[in-house]
Amino acid sequence: MCKVEENLGGTINMKYKAKDIARELGVSPATVSLALNNKPGVGEEKREEIMKKIIELDCEYLLKDGGVKRGDIGFVIYKCGGAIVDEYPFFNYLSESLNKAIEKNNYTMTMMYLDKSMPLNERYVALENFRYAGYIVYAVEMYPEDMEVFSKLNVPCVFIDNPFPTLAVDTVTVDNYLGIYQGFEYLYQMGHREFGYIKSKVAILCFEERMQAFEDCLRRRGLTFDEERIMEVGYMESETERDVGRYLDIHAKLPTAFLADNDLLACRAVQAMKKREIKVPDEVSIVGFDNRPICSFTDPKVTTVQLSGDEMGEMAVEMLMEKMSNKRKHTVKYKLGTKLIVNESVKELV
Repeated sequence: MCKVEENLGGTINMKYKAKDIARELGVSPATVSLALNNKPGVGEEKREEIMKKIIELDCEYLLKDGGVKRGDIGFVIYKCGGAIVDEYPFFNYLSESLNKAIEKNNYTMTMMYLDKSMPLNERYVALENFRYAGYIVYAVEMYPEDMEVFSKLNVPCVFIDNPFPTLAVDTVTVDNYLGIYQGFEYLYQMGHREFGYIKSKVAILCFEERMQAFEDCLRRRGLTFDEERIMEVGYMESETERDVGRYLDIHAKLPTAFLADNDLLACRAVQAMKKREIKVPDEVSIVGFDNRPICSFTDPKVTTVQLSGDEMGEMAVEMLMEKMSNKRKHTVKYKLGTKLIVNESVKELV
């Protein structure tokens, strides 16, 4: 199965080949080869399984032989359970934007997953063996304590979608306060005074910022924050529909308007209410966040707050290039602006 080599120290080292990894996992050698070379045709779950097996068998040399260049830019998707990354459509637009911006700078983007469930030393080994020229990290599911693995690398990094306010690291994030303020004020100007909020059960910083902004908006307008008007829902589609249904079962009287953590939750809430014969916007108005295509496919089309995946990707790459060329030593924390997109899910109250 494997070639056995004896090194100078007299110990035996099992030299695995790609076909041996394939046999271990019950997949074809071609699948392993595609994963090693970061080619399409392998699902992300299977790709991640292959990478974990390579680390488990202590044969990271396959990663070096698999086509990864030291001059590549690594796009690291840091997962802590994966609900946000797996279900969040904004991630797809962001990765496309990053790839275009990196190619314009004559680099190649290579995507890899890093899972918090892996021991710290294995996460470090995975990054160290790739050793890219720089890293852009999709950090929406990261926490400050997860930064240790990157700080050890001594390689330029830019972190996306998580501000890490207490850490001296480069970040590109969205102005969540501004976005919620724009959505709230639009509803307020349309005559709404009874506000609810559709809140994800997944605790990530950008959602926490949006929820805090909602509370601040209420205070600014002299309105009372009411826990009974917080609709807390699971992030997976079946969970969202179930939890919206439960909320509707126990709340006979609804607020006239809801803001939501993001478009997925807003649009799913619209669909769940429709099944209960609650009409949006005639009975309840809803505003999302992100301006994803799903807003246009939902009936009615959902009013939302726009953020730019293109701008986020371009800025992250620009900041990384500055760090890689030593043009900048200081830390930069860049916030993207937002814009209200008015569709059909808000009713004016007279």
